[in-house]
Amino acid sequence: MRLRFGNYTHASQECSLVIGKQAVFSPRGNRLLTRETWQISGVLHAADPAALTLEIARLREAYAGSAAVAGLFLDDGQTPTDHVLRAADTLGGIRVSRLEFPLGSGGEYSTWRNYRVTLEADFPESQPLLWDHVETVTFLGTGGPRHVFLETLDGPPQRQVVAPQTTYRAIQQGRALGGTGYPVLPAPLWPAAELAPRRLVAWGTPRQTGTQWSHFPLEWRYEFESPLPLLGLPTLPP
Repeated sequence: MRLRFGNYTHASQECSLVIGKQAVFSPRGNRLLTRETWQISGVLHAADPAALTLEIARLREAYAGSAAVAGLFLDDGQTPTDHVLRAADTLGGIRVSRLEFPLGSGGEYSTWRNYRVTLEADFPESQPLLWDHVETVTFLGTGGPRHVFLETLDGPPQRQVVAPQTTYRAIQQGRALGGTGYPVLPAPLWPAAELAPRRLVAWGTPRQTGTQWSHFPLEWRYEFESPLPLLGLPTLPP
């Protein structure tokens, strides 16, 4: 078996591979993706420290960049096994989260050098991801009378009713974060009572990893005013 990362191919039987998979859930408890983690442990060999330095440099250079494919292949270096990561199938590509040389005793860096590499890749669910969705509805006013206080020339201010009834007001606002695309914009709860010129909708810039995009933010705010009570609850996420 030979391990390959992009155009870099490890020597046959040079390293071992341990694979772990973990489900990642949204704050609402929905399964968003499966995160696959590869722990690669190996030993570089060379005739002398100078040649070993060149091999270490090649390893560093390979894992400093990105890769379209990483995985275990048969000794011909072309035939894939079951353990293959393809960046096109992931959310955010194949990430190199760690490259280290864990040992430094004995004959390390004479003709051999131990190393460890950690790769991560996120595989989304088949349905579009919704990372987060939060909405609040705030009610202002009770429809009761409006009072004002008039200051007098001599004596305390006088309280007077200037309107026996007032309007009911509300604010509907929230934010959502989509994983693979923008979330659906919730509709206003009371369309006929919306103060349309005050509507605010903000589409944010998603996060880019290589040629892929994720984490699509959306915010909204609606204001309402009505002579009748406004009754309603926040919009539930789709």
